Formats: sequence, structure tokens, C-alpha cells
Amino acid sequence: MSKLLFAAFNEGSSLSMSGHHEAAISAFDKVLAVDPKHFPALTGRGSSLAQLGRAEEALRCFERAIEVDPSAADPHRQAALCQLELGEPEAAAQLMGRATQLNPEPGYREAAAVEVYERGNALLTRGSRRPDKARYRLARYTFELALELSPAYVEAAKALSDVWENLGDTTQRDHYALLALRLRPAGS
Repeated sequence: MSKLLFAAFNEGSSLSMSGHHEAAISAFDKVLAVDPKHFPALTGRGSSLAQLGRAEEALRCFERAIEVDPSAADPHRQAALCQLELGEPEAAAQLMGRATQLNPEPGYREAAAVEVYERGNALLTRGSRRPDKARYRLARYTFELALELSPAYVEAAKALSDVWENLGDTTQRDHYALLALRLRPAGS
């Protein structure tokens, strides 16, 4: 990699880490103009776009990164999170499944579960109006994915109980409330 390309990538990384995502995207674009398959620039650009709430554009970056290196777990995981933002839980589940196949470490799965849970929580707390049934249904799929990734995730089970309460299914509500109680560590 040339010194100029390396410098542009480092600039993009520094800008992204300091929260200057628009400027980071410009720096990553300089790298990608020279090397369109520069994997770190693709993922860096995607991450900055995601931070700016531009999930559709970010998804395209992560999909290109997957084409460049299909054996890398993180672009699959990041693409899955974008799919959740775009309201596509089935596509997200497939991508997340592939990510956890590529990186089967328990800590990776747990970290992914937390990120997925946070997306579900954001669905229910974002915006000034009360969530409608469609947002509760999407949150349900999101929390189910979090629980699938980490079957002992108490908060995901509690969230599912609350979602089912709002969807009007007391049987499912009670099931997940009981699951949350069973998952709770002894003494808490």
C-alpha cells in the first residue's frame, strides 16, 4: 500500500474514532478511489455511515466487504445490524448466523446479542410517539434474535415479555417472564 493510501486510511480511522464521521467517510473515499477492494476502508466507511444513521449506504459497504473477504465475520455482523435498522429481521438473522459461524467464540455471540438487543430497545424508545404494533412486532423479532445468540440473556427475555404484553398475547408474555426468572442468577 502506498504511503498516501496508508495516510488516508489512518486519517479516516482517526476521524471516525473521534466522532467526525462525515470527514472520515471522505478520507475512506480517497482510499476506495484508488483501491475499491480495500477491505479496512470499506468497513470503516460502513461503520461511519452506520454511526450517522445511514443504514442503507452502510449496508452496501458491508456487502462489498463481504464480497472482498467472505471469511471475515465482522462485515456480516455489521450488515446484520444494518438490516435490523432497515426493518429486515429475517435477512439480519441470516447474516448474523453466518457471522457466528465464522467466529464461534462465545464472547463474540454475546457481544452480538447485546448489539441486537440495543437495536430492539431503540425501536421502542426512539421517537416522540408511542410505538405502534408494527414496531412491537419488529422489536419481537429483534429480541428473539438476541436471545437466540445468547440463550441466557435475561434482559432479552424480559424485553420479549414486555413486547408480548403490548401485542396482547398473555401466554407468550408469561412464558418469557418465567424464562427471565429462570435465567436470573441465584441470589439476585
